[in-house]
Amino acid sequence: MGQHRSDRRARGVSKGPVIAVVSVILLVLAVVGWFQLRDRTSNEGTTAAGACVEGDATLEVAASPDIADQIRELAARYTATDPVVRDHCVTVSVTAHHSAAVADALGGAPRGPWNGDLGPAPALWIPSSSQSVNRVAATGGVVDGQPKSLATSPVVLAAPRELALAFTAAGTGWQNLPALQSGKDTLDGLGLPGWGSLKLTLPAGSPTDQALDAVAASSADVGAGPLDETQAASPQVTAAIAALANGGKAIDGAPTSIADATSALAAQPEPAKGTFHTVPSTEQQIRALGKKASGLVAFAPAGATPVADHPAAILATPWVDETLGRAAAQFVDFLRQPEQVRTLVDAGFRVGDDIPAATDQAPMPPIGQVLAPATGPAQQHLLQTFANPAVPQATTILLDVSGSMGYDDGTGTRLSNTVDAVSRQIASLPDSSDIGLWVYSRGLDGNKPYLVKVSTGPLSEGTRRQQLDSALQSLRPATATSTYASVIAAHKSAVSGFVADRPNSVLLITDGPNDDTSTTKQQLTRELTGSAQPVRVDVISIAENSDQATLQAMAEQTGGTFTAVPSTQGPELGAALGQMLS
Repeated sequence: MGQHRSDRRARGVSKGPVIAVVSVILLVLAVVGWFQLRDRTSNEGTTAAGACVEGDATLEVAASPDIADQIRELAARYTATDPVVRDHCVTVSVTAHHSAAVADALGGAPRGPWNGDLGPAPALWIPSSSQSVNRVAATGGVVDGQPKSLATSPVVLAAPRELALAFTAAGTGWQNLPALQSGKDTLDGLGLPGWGSLKLTLPAGSPTDQALDAVAASSADVGAGPLDETQAASPQVTAAIAALANGGKAIDGAPTSIADATSALAAQPEPAKGTFHTVPSTEQQIRALGKKASGLVAFAPAGATPVADHPAAILATPWVDETLGRAAAQFVDFLRQPEQVRTLVDAGFRVGDDIPAATDQAPMPPIGQVLAPATGPAQQHLLQTFANPAVPQATTILLDVSGSMGYDDGTGTRLSNTVDAVSRQIASLPDSSDIGLWVYSRGLDGNKPYLVKVSTGPLSEGTRRQQLDSALQSLRPATATSTYASVIAAHKSAVSGFVADRPNSVLLITDGPNDDTSTTKQQLTRELTGSAQPVRVDVISIAENSDQATLQAMAEQTGGTFTAVPSTQGPELGAALGQMLS
């Protein structure tokens, strides 16, 4: 019998057809997927192109150096969200600029161009303080709306711990700083023997500007302010700012920036013998130094507290179009969101009720009364006084009250106009100046042609300022002009009462030639020669004076200055007084 082969393996499906089917399916899927991807990419590109059809736009931000790093970090965070404004893809760029520099550049806006030396023209400005915004507000249309603060930090004094404790114990306020700065060995009175007088260095810019505002406001007794222009020009404020400025200029080798000055202050091994004792700073700046500020304390003087409030000012200038204006507004809204606020607080700024953690250097106490920033004109006046303070000197004013001084000159007489000009100049002098008033004509004091109305002495002494003002206002024209004899007497008195360590002078103000024949030109020259002390004679000659050659020679002989003014009505008299008394 034949036998059949037994094959127990299951008969399988051929692989070839399966692979072919799978390949076809994959190919179909790939083609479909490619078309879908192409369509999606095309749609996305179309959407993006539609959103940014106007192209790119860069929002330039000018930020105060103390907050620029944080604003730059937040700008990068904002840019990463791919913001689109009016069909423009927006990028934010931040440049650090000192607030004063931007304020100066905006001084000609909105008409003038931006100062290209500072870099790109900003659409958003974040200065250290609203003071800077106030400075440019008078030009009109520079800032859009009323800027609001992004982050604040109190302006304080960075001081060695020992000095800060002494300040605290004495209840030292902003109004006390000028006297501590200008007096002799003033820190002895605070229980710091060997420290001498206060050495407060005042680098230009913020927060020195806010500190000056606080000193001025407290000196004028305006509480929380704001200080206005009239108050800023008052004698007490002018004298206080001049005292701070002159004291600061006497400090050799102090750094010219707040950050460098604070670091240098912390590094001084012996604070009592240091180049300087203290510097205005913000709480945030001291905190940011960390261990580098070891040994320093943020001391807040008594009185209303000035703050660096960092307002967000959207500019309304020719280079800011609607797109940039809206982009600036959106970026400011972004900065106010909780996550961004946390970044600012972590950097040491106060934002609303969010206060940074305290440190040994910056205890972060509650802020009491906040000082409203000075008005723009007031701040400008403070800065001018600070930049050009009157230098303390000892001057005897010798004023001609002869009959010709009663001649009409404009809206007043030569004498009344001169009295007003002298009064204004005395009001601007620091308390440390020594001033006296003599008048002369003929027979004003028995046989003497001159009369001492107020003896020469410190303006800070008693009621000397009031005495000088009352004496000036009481003057009336007399008769003749005994110039030579009066100059000799006033010069001798000034030599006898010479005040060391400052310029000493006699300031002669006259409108006529000497008509007293009892004293000759030769006698005048001889009496002024070989003085025991260097006392110069400055001369202001009013209108036409046939004695000008003699008066000019006298001024040159003593190292003084001769100035002829055509009238007492114009600005020349005030300018001459300003030069000779400061």
